[in-house]
This record gives sequence, C-alpha cells and structure tokens, in this order.
Amino acid sequence: MIRDAWGVVDLLRRKPSAATLAWAAREVGPSARVVTWRRLTGGIASSVHQLCVVDAKSGTHRLVLKRWLGEDRAGALAEFERETTALVALERTDVPAPRVVASSPEAADSSPAVLMTRVRGHVDLVPREPGRWLGQMAATLARIHAVQVEVPATPPWRAERQSAVPVWSTRPQLWEAAGRILEGPAPSELCFIHGDYQHFNLLWARGRLTGVVDWAWAGLGHPARDVGHCRLNLAVLYSADLAHQFAAAYEAVAGRKVEPWWDLHEIFHYSDDWPRFIPIQVAHRAPVDIEGMNQRVEQLLADSLA
Repeated sequence: MIRDAWGVVDLLRRKPSAATLAWAAREVGPSARVVTWRRLTGGIASSVHQLCVVDAKSGTHRLVLKRWLGEDRAGALAEFERETTALVALERTDVPAPRVVASSPEAADSSPAVLMTRVRGHVDLVPREPGRWLGQMAATLARIHAVQVEVPATPPWRAERQSAVPVWSTRPQLWEAAGRILEGPAPSELCFIHGDYQHFNLLWARGRLTGVVDWAWAGLGHPARDVGHCRLNLAVLYSADLAHQFAAAYEAVAGRKVEPWWDLHEIFHYSDDWPRFIPIQVAHRAPVDIEGMNQRVEQLLADSLA
C-alpha cells in the first residue's frame, strides 16, 4: 500500500461496511452490536478503526478492527497472516501487544481483517523526556527479541532497496562505500523481530510505553533489522543523533552490539517516497522538517559507516 499511499488515503478512511461490522459483532457474541466506530490516525498500509461493541451478556468492548484494502491481495494476505500468527504467539508472553479476538481472510468485503483488543495509550511523537522515551523503546525491543516463539521468517518490509547514489546526495562517496559493503553477505542471526519497529507503532500513557502495535512484518529475522529500521525513522523525523542514542540504549539493555550491515540495509530503503508519506503518518501530531530529511538520513549513513 505504501507505493501509492498518497492516492489511497480516502480508501483507508472509508468506514467499515455493514457486513464487516456485523462480522465483528458476531465474533463478540450472538446478540452483540457495534454502536460506534472511528478511524485511528496515521496508517498508510491498512485501514484501522476503533469499535465500541455492546453485548447483552459480556458488556461493552473497546476493540480495534484492522483491514487490508486495495488490489494487492497476495501482499495483503501475507501481512494478515504474519500479524495474526505473531499476535497469537505473543499471547503467551509479557510483550504489551493486542490480543486477537477474531481474524478472517475475507471478513472485510472479501478483504482480510483482524479484530483485536484495544491497547491503552496513544502515539507520542513529542516526548517530554526524550532520553527516557528512547530508553523504554530500547528496553521493549530487547524484550521482543528475547521472546521464544515458533513463527516463520519474515522478509524485509520493502523488497527493493536503492542501488544508485540518490540525486540529492551531497556526499556520494558515502553511498558508494555503503553499497560495496552491502554486496557482502548479511550477518546471520535469527530471533523474533517486530519487522517495523518505530515510534509510529508504539503507544504511551503518562510517559510509560504501554503497547506495541502493527505486527504485519513480524517473524524470525536479524535483531539489528529492527534497530536499523527504528534508527532510520528517528533520523527521518528527528535527528541522526537521536538515532545514535537509541542504538546505544539498545546495546546497553540487550547486551549485544548492533550489526552495522543491517543499519546500512535499512538506510538503503529510504527513498523519495518518504517525504510524501511521513506527513501522512505524523498527521499534524509533530512538526515535520521535510527540507532537512535527506540530510539527516545522509548523516545517519555517515555515522553508520564510521
């Protein structure tokens, strides 16, 4: 969906159909009904709504309905299956993630859908204490990587990475050097990873990290993939320095060094699309310096090479 996120915003905002809402209600109870729904902010790859479902026997339920819409059904099914598998596996852990209430590959008008519990909290893009914010992000990621679950391997969140020096680069030698490193073999270590770990997928309440959401790319992978992806997102929205602080915090709590190869791998997935879809994800919840985005990413690349 990212490939045309700016053209499908209206599709993602579309309210669930009556048939989809009826499915969600039935999964709660035979006499349950959806009384309210509202779209949750920021998504660009799936449509996410909060539902209030009332059942005569079990009371009121605050749930989240996630739907994969659009023409890429194969990709949608793959994300749906990874998310469902990961969330079911995480039920046996202490990772603060949603719990699956129901899932179906065609519940949302022939599109995949997952109905899950609502995790308390909100996305915090302007933290009052950035150091504490980063520390909790790092500690939670280390907890995720320590989880022992049986899940399939997960591919990179984007298949293609850029192979040429970006036209906007002021230091092309950095990209050329990094490209030569990426021609070598990837460090191999497998553990459970989130696959899209970054601030847009974390929930907070009163300065405490309360939940991790959006597990559509979860599975077995190298732990440095998560670190590198989070570092890239931190540099894109904030600074390369904040990205460095996150890596240092993760290394301290996880007791392992971050593999630079995966840092470079994630940076090479940055593209001209990012300045367009990042504002959609931010949704006016934080300032976005689009003009400086490329330079921050290039500084992150320089730091990673160093």
